[in-house]
Amino acid sequence: MMLVSEDYPWAKLIREYTMYCAVGCINVAVFFAMYYFLYKAQISVQYPAASAWAISYFLSSILAHNLHRWLTFESLADYKKSLVVMMTIYVALLIISTLSTAYFADTLGFNHYYSWAANTAAFGFISFVLLRMFAFPLSEGSITRKERVEEFRNRRRA
Repeated sequence: MMLVSEDYPWAKLIREYTMYCAVGCINVAVFFAMYYFLYKAQISVQYPAASAWAISYFLSSILAHNLHRWLTFESLADYKKSLVVMMTIYVALLIISTLSTAYFADTLGFNHYYSWAANTAAFGFISFVLLRMFAFPLSEGSITRKERVEEFRNRRRA
């Protein structure tokens, strides 16, 4: 499966990645706020950064699915199917990034905010590529944001 093709040129990939990053800023802000409060709450004495990371990552992933489905990929993919695929991708990345946070922040003693930032940056582009290819594939079709809003309004009127 090729990411860039005649049907999906570099220009479209760059536009979607730009939108992914913009939407990601919202997700990251929510994610960081949850992380900050959960870290302060000391959910786990032995792994405070890793436990705060894991919980806030999972919850912000649900928000991310909705925003990326509507705004980034303008996808017509089945909601439940795309959610399951996205959460599978995110859970795999969650496990790797949580282990990374536990190792660098909780075991080696690196500043947990640096660990948080490094993990967020490292897994961002990987997530984009995996989501485009598997959770929101081009073969499922797309709908513009304007068309989706109009469809939503029509359903409310009915």
